[in-house]
Amino acid sequence: MNNIGNFAYYKKESVRCIFLTATELLISYINLTMTTSQEVPYITKARRSIIFGVLLFILSCGVPLFLYTTSIHRAELPSHEVEAKINSFRDLVRFNIPVYVRIDPSHESLVQEWQDSLDSRNNNDGLGGKWSLQLKLQDEEALKNEVYTLDVNIVSTSDQNTYKVSSSSGNISLNVEPTANGSEFVTNVLLNSIFGDERKQILSILGIKEDEKDSDIVFPYSNTYNVVFNLFVENGRPVEWDVESAIQAMNPVFDALSNYANFKISTQVQLYSKLGSSTRYAEDLKANIIPKSELSTFINFGDWNLITHDINPSINFILYFSKSNYEKVPLLVEGSNTNSFLIPQWGGVYIYNRKMPIINDTIFKLNTYELQPIFEIFTSQLFELLGVPKNSESPWIRIDSLNRVIALKNLKRSLENLSSLIKLSTSLNEISIPESTKFHTEQALAYYDQAMTELANSHFEEAIVLASKSVESSDKAFFEKEMVQQAYFPSEHKLAVFSPLLGPLCTIVLIGFLSTVKDMKSKKQGPKKVQDKDE
Repeated sequence: MNNIGNFAYYKKESVRCIFLTATELLISYINLTMTTSQEVPYITKARRSIIFGVLLFILSCGVPLFLYTTSIHRAELPSHEVEAKINSFRDLVRFNIPVYVRIDPSHESLVQEWQDSLDSRNNNDGLGGKWSLQLKLQDEEALKNEVYTLDVNIVSTSDQNTYKVSSSSGNISLNVEPTANGSEFVTNVLLNSIFGDERKQILSILGIKEDEKDSDIVFPYSNTYNVVFNLFVENGRPVEWDVESAIQAMNPVFDALSNYANFKISTQVQLYSKLGSSTRYAEDLKANIIPKSELSTFINFGDWNLITHDINPSINFILYFSKSNYEKVPLLVEGSNTNSFLIPQWGGVYIYNRKMPIINDTIFKLNTYELQPIFEIFTSQLFELLGVPKNSESPWIRIDSLNRVIALKNLKRSLENLSSLIKLSTSLNEISIPESTKFHTEQALAYYDQAMTELANSHFEEAIVLASKSVESSDKAFFEKEMVQQAYFPSEHKLAVFSPLLGPLCTIVLIGFLSTVKDMKSKKQGPKKVQDKDE
C-alpha cells in the first residue's frame, strides 16, 4: 500500500510540474512575441548573444554535470566466475582423511582389503572421490603429528571383533579377525560408528541425500560467540561458585574449537530469579517436577538479567539453584536423566539439587568437584548447539569432524551469498555497485580457491580459516552499506525532484532559443518579400 501511495504522489507531482512548465511556456512565448517587434537592433543582438551563451553553457557544462551527478556507478562483478564455481562445487570437493594403521607385518596385506571395502561403500553412498579415508601404514612422520591411528590386534573369531576409541586423541583400538567378516567390521566401525554423522552432513551439504538431523537447534555460524555462564538463585540467599576453576578445566575444549571460532567467556550471578514456568509435585518421587510442556517458558525473560545485547551470538548456560534445596525437595526436569535441557539456538539449563542438607545461616558454595559434572553437561550442550557430529566417543575426533563440515558449509554459503549478489545486481538495473563490492567479491573467490586447495591437501585447519574468511568477505560484498542504501531508486524519484528545478530554466531557454531562430528566419525572409513586390 505504501508503494502504491508513493507512486500516486509522484505521479501527481509530475503532472503538477508539467502543468506549471506549460503555463510558464505560454507566458514566456506571449511576452517574447510582444516585445520582439519593439526591440532596437542592439538589444536584439544582445538578447541573442545571451540566449546562445546560456544554451552553450547548458550543453557544455550543465548536461555533463547533470549526467555525472545522476548516474549510478556499477562495478563489473565476476558473474561468470561465480556461476562456474557454483556449477563445479560438488565435483571439486575433495576430503582425503589419512588414517595410519599399526598392524603386525605379517598381516599388512589386510590394509589394502580394508581400503577397497571402504572405497566400495563410499561409492555406493555417493561419496566416491569426494570424501574418503586413506589407510596408510604408520611411519615416523605420523607419530610426530596428531593424526587418526588404528591399533590393530588380530583375533581368531568374529565374536572377538571389538573396538575402543580414545577419549583424548584420534586413536582407535581394533580387535579384528583376518577374514571378510573382519573387513566388513572395520568398514562399519570407521564409516558408521566413527565418521557416520560427518558423512551424513557432507552428503546433505552436497545435496546428495537429505540430512534427518534437526538443524533448528544449531546456532548459525559466526566467527565469534559470547559464552555466558550464569548462576541463577531462586531466592535471596547468597550462593558462591568456583566458576573460574570450572572454566579453566573447560579451556581445552575452547582451544580445540579455536580454528572454528573465537569464544568470549563471561559469568554472572543473579539472586531472586523466580521461575517463569509452573511445577507440579510428584508424590511418588517426593519432588517438584517441571513438565516438558513448561520448558519453553522456563526462562523468565522479563525479570532475569540475561546478557544478550551484543552483535555476536550469545550462548547461555544457566545453573539454576532452586529454593527447594533448602526444603529438601528436589526440582526435577520431566524425562531428563541429567536434570538438564537444551533451548534451541539459545543455550542450555542445568537444575542443581543438593543431595546433602544445607546448614542454615551459612553461605553455600559450589566447589570445583561439584561443578565438574555440571560443566561436562554444558560441554555436551555446547557441542550440540554448534552442530558437532555425534557418532564418535572422542571429543577430539568430533571437533575435527566439525572443522571439516563447517569448512564445507562456509564455502557453500560464500557461493550462495555471491550468487544472491549477482541476481540482485542483475534484477535491479538502477542499483549502485561500488568498487568495494567488487573488491570483496574477488577477495571471497580468492579465499574460496585457497580453501578448496587446502581441503584437497588434507590441511583442514587451514581450510576452515580460509573458508571463514571467504564467508566474511561475501557478507561484506552483499551488505555493502553504499549499495544497500541505494538498493531502489526509481525513475519517478528523479522526475519529481528535478522537474521543479530544471523545468522553468529549460523552458525559458528553449522558448527564447526558438523565438530567436524564428526572428532570424523572419528577418532573412523580409528583404526577399520586399524584392518580390518591387519586381
